[in-house]
Amino acid sequence: MRNFVVKNPVGVIVLAGILTVMGFFTFVMYGMARNLNTMTTVMQKMGSDLNSMAGVQNIMGHDISTMSQDINVMRKSMTHMNEAVTQVSQNVSLMAGNVTQMTGMVGRMSYDIGRGAHSFSSPMNYMNNMFFGP
Repeated sequence: MRNFVVKNPVGVIVLAGILTVMGFFTFVMYGMARNLNTMTTVMQKMGSDLNSMAGVQNIMGHDISTMSQDINVMRKSMTHMNEAVTQVSQNVSLMAGNVTQMTGMVGRMSYDIGRGAHSFSSPMNYMNNMFFGP
């Protein structure tokens, strides 16, 4: 080997250059392989996360379907409540008219009760009023 180095100094430099370039290339390939390994690990994790998300979306779809059915039931209940409130409004209108009529009747009843109370508290005045008018 010593004879080769002495006789071919340019060949030694070329060989050293080739070894240096191959060493650098090996170092770069090692770094790329590490990055690919990291990327593979991340992609596997993403795959499991996407699988989990798909399962959650299936559950959410079922929940949204159930909520939609419940909202339809609530909508029907609100329609029935609206009809009931309309009926109550009509009944209150009828009652208002009857209350107006009752006001006159209560006035007459108050007058009659007053006369009855007066007759029990003063029977002689009541008897006089019977025969001689109020």
